[in-house]
Amino acid sequence: MVMKRQIKKIILLIVLSCLLASPVLASNPVNVVIEETVIAQKTTIFVYGYAEGVDRWQEVSVTLRDKNAQRIELNAKINTFGNWGVEGVDIGTLSDGTITITAMLKDDTGKTMAQTTATAVLDTSFSFVAFLNQHFAGAIFLLMVILLLLGFPMKIPLIAGATLGVYLLYNGDLSQMQFVIQQMMAGIRPAALIAVPMFILSADIMTRGKSAGKLIDLVMAFVRHIKGGLAVSTAGACTMFGAVSGSTQATVVAIGTPLRPRLQEGGYKDSFIMALIVNSSDIAFLIPPSIGMIIYGIVAKTSIPELFIAGIGPGLLILVLFSIYSVIYAYVNDIPTEPKASWQERGKALYHALWPLGFPVIIIGGIFGGIFSPTEAAAVSVAYAIVLEGFVFKTMKIRDFYATAKSTGLVTAVVFILVGAGAAFAWVLSYAQVPQQLLEMIGISEMDKYGVLFVISIAFFVGCMFVDPIVVILVLVPIFSPVVNNVGLDPVLVGTIITLQVAIGSATPPFGCDIFTAIAVFKRPYFEVVKGTPPFMFILLSVAVAMIFFPEIALFLRDLAFR
Repeated sequence: MVMKRQIKKIILLIVLSCLLASPVLASNPVNVVIEETVIAQKTTIFVYGYAEGVDRWQEVSVTLRDKNAQRIELNAKINTFGNWGVEGVDIGTLSDGTITITAMLKDDTGKTMAQTTATAVLDTSFSFVAFLNQHFAGAIFLLMVILLLLGFPMKIPLIAGATLGVYLLYNGDLSQMQFVIQQMMAGIRPAALIAVPMFILSADIMTRGKSAGKLIDLVMAFVRHIKGGLAVSTAGACTMFGAVSGSTQATVVAIGTPLRPRLQEGGYKDSFIMALIVNSSDIAFLIPPSIGMIIYGIVAKTSIPELFIAGIGPGLLILVLFSIYSVIYAYVNDIPTEPKASWQERGKALYHALWPLGFPVIIIGGIFGGIFSPTEAAAVSVAYAIVLEGFVFKTMKIRDFYATAKSTGLVTAVVFILVGAGAAFAWVLSYAQVPQQLLEMIGISEMDKYGVLFVISIAFFVGCMFVDPIVVILVLVPIFSPVVNNVGLDPVLVGTIITLQVAIGSATPPFGCDIFTAIAVFKRPYFEVVKGTPPFMFILLSVAVAMIFFPEIALFLRDLAFR
């Protein structure tokens, strides 16, 4: 009996002990942790942490204290996930040096349940690197402008800008320059870029040979007798040579050199002649094969064959409008006409031009028919140019081909350095989120598709007034691509508009590259070359605006071919 009572007492004692200990055993330990502290712009502090074993929405007391015992008291609520933080706190009243950050959890009676500390260093003294970091985009832009004004070629400012960007992003650690090298190599890695040197080589071969002259004779035979026929022939020859070369600068050289003296003899003012040649060369950037479209297609990951076909419509529209303006100019200035060619002369000119006309047939027909890719078309164009000038027209010897290949190699090296440097520079800007900041400043996220297209057009037009077209495409296309996708724009339409704006900008003062090509070829002063450009600029910009509101100008042939 006594034993049973003792057992009952023991069991009762154990039950009471468990009941008393269960709240303690069931509760989690209370803990508070400071995870991260950031001092921004030397004026504000951000403190983040988490807490355990407490109810949500309970407050954490945060104290900031400097070496002179100056204090800032703050409170932060714990959210559902146990996280807390104080953001953007002005610490202008604290002294330089170590700041002690204390976070405490207290119960309802004010008793401290958990506490932790961390430190941060405040330094308000002037730092040149910190100043450059605060003005990241402005510092890079200023460096590039200074280098350009000092006469450095565009690749140097691009590489210098990328280097400065990495230096600032990694707090002066130049060992991270490996990222610039990696991005430069990645920029020239796409296989489609092989088409660029091949098209440059085929254009060089034809420029040195007779192909350009044959095309000029063909156009002349059919339109020289109309009022303004010589000027119309020039625009037409630029278009046809663009279908062969894909380069605006090659077109200025190949068409401008033989036709300028004939236009002068025909009574045209030299300012009109040079403006006509420089701006008609823009058509070469639209008519396939277009080097600009190849670069855009690679950067924007857009179909290059579709871009090629989409450029034909705008190119032909510009040719028609230039021809109309040339006729009006001829009537206003009473330009004499040339004798009408006989059908025998026309037949002869057509016969001699059949070989050069094979270029657009091979390129457009081969791509459209699915026979080969744009890169393969470029290789075929080189082989065709060699056969044409070496064996059919017999204008070039082995040593001429060697000299042409050497010249192409030098141009290709420059182009690929620009492509690699542009890719590295674009990566630095993207990593620093400069594009996002710029786009937020202009409010592009709130624009409709027409507003986005206008912003894109202005950006590329202005950019090419100062910088090489390839660089502008490499730098700006990655900035606008996310916006284009968000508003649902057709990337082929955007690419065609960008190509046109790039072409316009390259022939626009103050630093359009085609202007300086014309200065070198014609040996005329700058202002004489640009004097006659305004009417042509008006026509080109009108077509660019028309493409925004009537995208069928570019997309009709594309849809017909690929849809």
